[in-house]
Amino acid sequence: MLRLAAPVWARRGYECGILATGEDKGVYAEVLADAGYVVHHLPLQKSPAYFLRLARFIRSEGYTVVHQHAEGARYWFCLSALAAGAKVATTVHNNFQFNGQLRLRRALQRRHLERLGVVFIAIAPGVQKNEESRFGIRPRLIWNWFNTERFHPISTQERRSARSHFGYNEDDKVVVSLGNCSAVKDHSALLQALVGLPDAKYLHIGEEDSAQSERTFANELGVAERVQFTGWLANPRIALASADVYAMPSRYEGFSIAALEAVGSGLPCLLASSPGLVDLAMLHLDLTYAQPESSDLATKLAVMFATIEQLRPAARGNSAKIAKRLSPEVGAVAYADIYEELACSR
Repeated sequence: MLRLAAPVWARRGYECGILATGEDKGVYAEVLADAGYVVHHLPLQKSPAYFLRLARFIRSEGYTVVHQHAEGARYWFCLSALAAGAKVATTVHNNFQFNGQLRLRRALQRRHLERLGVVFIAIAPGVQKNEESRFGIRPRLIWNWFNTERFHPISTQERRSARSHFGYNEDDKVVVSLGNCSAVKDHSALLQALVGLPDAKYLHIGEEDSAQSERTFANELGVAERVQFTGWLANPRIALASADVYAMPSRYEGFSIAALEAVGSGLPCLLASSPGLVDLAMLHLDLTYAQPESSDLATKLAVMFATIEQLRPAARGNSAKIAKRLSPEVGAVAYADIYEELACSR
């Protein structure tokens, strides 16, 4: 999203930098630098000295507005930026289900930052509602965006070529998922659904965990021969092009860019009726929802495979709808308006 936003913000006159706070700059640093960002690196240390150093860095580099993203140490990053004299916006990227003391602490921190003039932004209506009900703040809403130039409806020839690449026949029933292995993504439910779909094949795009637990689970279920674990793909479009259905059984999301890429590619989509994914229904898209458990996923997939030709025209219509609403131009301009508001505020 930041790479796609770079030219939009440059046209508005903003000189932009990105601060990496991990152990290294990250594998995407060069891409962001090529997009026009100055990529800085200040590995996070949980100490007052680190945040004093951060404030001095922001002041010395002359940043007018700081846009903070990560949930970890959000409060202290924002305070450091305020102490440096910058104006601050912060985006909440997930439906955080904090409870107990952690919920109380984060609520107090968010309300304090809001009183200090920090602008909170939510990436989808569900995130906005969760922040309001759980933490007592009301963020502004700016929907996530995706690469509308790359993810557009797939042609017949592209589909044939992609199927050949992955070794699928024209008549194979293929479901694809995009996402690294984690309990939240719940790919295990999709693997279990395959037991009741003996003709279906599953293309799994994303990094496995260190124990390859999903691969082991597929073996235990007896469906391993029908599952391809490809790992991470630089261009997931080829995987989407090879499939009949995109499935996302996540227990919760913020607002999934992977799902947007699938919808943008004109693929019929099966989504779990869970936080973050139900938000897509607000865009009046023709999607199929299932309970996030294997039996309902299997039932809905069976129906989708049986009626796939009838589903494809509506899926292509979905692509046109979100290309207008969730383009980089729309979202990045909305952020630029907030930066302008902050930069001009007292």
